Amino acid sequence: MKAVWGALCLVVLGAGAANAQQASQDEAALRALPQAFSAAFNKHDGQALAAIMAENVDFVTVGLTWLHGRADFEKYHTRLLVGRFKEISHTVLETHVQFVRPDVAVVRHSWTSQGDKNVDGSARPQRFGLMTMVAAKRNGVWLVAAVQNTNGPTDGPQARTPEAEDIKSPIVVPRPK
Repeated sequence: MKAVWGALCLVVLGAGAANAQQASQDEAALRALPQAFSAAFNKHDGQALAAIMAENVDFVTVGLTWLHGRADFEKYHTRLLVGRFKEISHTVLETHVQFVRPDVAVVRHSWTSQGDKNVDGSARPQRFGLMTMVAAKRNGVWLVAAVQNTNGPTDGPQARTPEAEDIKSPIVVPRPK
């Protein structure tokens, strides 16, 4: 009987270790999504950018355009990256991962960019923002299912607002100097 209990304990411990290893691998894959986004953005490659998106992705841009589906996402970003954003440089600053379920996670990352232009062709100042991605594991691959991209203010103090005093945010987005 002791041998059966011992074997059962080994199986349970082994399953726990396998689950922990899988969770660690999943978190690494999720943390890689913002980096893959940034790398494709900096290569100005709309197709590579779309490759990390789910087929039915919903993406809300900082300009308040809601893109639905990978095809429209790719079309929009390809046009943007060869046009007004052809000289942009995008950098991921901090990343935070929160699992909702083992196959769904929220990935937030702060970012900065510079080198892009406004619609009228004028240069934009360095920008900071926060992107929230909802990622889903489909057929063993993490894909971005939904995004809300938020631009921070491009002027004003670097300090947080007084209402945020004594509140610790997991990611604090820098402000322009």
